Amino acid sequence: MPITKPGTMIPAKARPDLYLFAHKGLRAFLGDTLNRCGRMDTGDSNEVIQTLAQVRELLAICRAHLDKEEYYLHPAMEARRAGSAMHTAEDHAEHLRSFENLAASVRNVEQAKGDERHGAALHLYREFALFVADNLEHMHTEEIENNTVLWATHSDAELLALQKQLVSSIPPAEMAVFLRWMIPAMSAPERAALLTGIKQNAPAEAFSATMGNLKPHLAERDWYKLMAALAGL
Repeated sequence: MPITKPGTMIPAKARPDLYLFAHKGLRAFLGDTLNRCGRMDTGDSNEVIQTLAQVRELLAICRAHLDKEEYYLHPAMEARRAGSAMHTAEDHAEHLRSFENLAASVRNVEQAKGDERHGAALHLYREFALFVADNLEHMHTEEIENNTVLWATHSDAELLALQKQLVSSIPPAEMAVFLRWMIPAMSAPERAALLTGIKQNAPAEAFSATMGNLKPHLAERDWYKLMAALAGL
């Protein structure tokens, strides 16, 4: 698959990208969950419980992300370019079926015993790998094709207002999961800019809790860079 389709233009001036950071987090979450499924020891009940719990959490976050895109981004696209969200909406319908199939495979692993559990886990791993592959391609399409539509039909101010609406609609518990995966997956400048904005707008206690939750997931060098940026150094 080509990185961009012929004729696709990358804007010379940076435009608001309503997909990029969330997708960085989802790519990291998908990859980590796939690896955990692949190395899961089906003879270790605690490991099985923890791995399947992560699969379920990942599916819940994917569903929440899908719902936000369909509620906020697709109507914005369709309102100014009819039919522009159709391909993405079709992909989403397939993803909803995948969520159900994967949830059933998770239950199969839980309920199986002995050698049957090993086979069920292998099936889940392969099924989840295909789900990851499909989502990686899907997110690429959204970032290239859907952004092209949004940038052509909306001003920066309109996109930022739409982003604010979307982000403010995310419940705190769901946001905590997004941040846990999104922040470590971002570059140091992206991470600093986002958390500077959160620091300026969130209550001090809430920001401190957010930082405490993030610290275990950042490398020492990344944490040092972030602290320096937040201190204004």
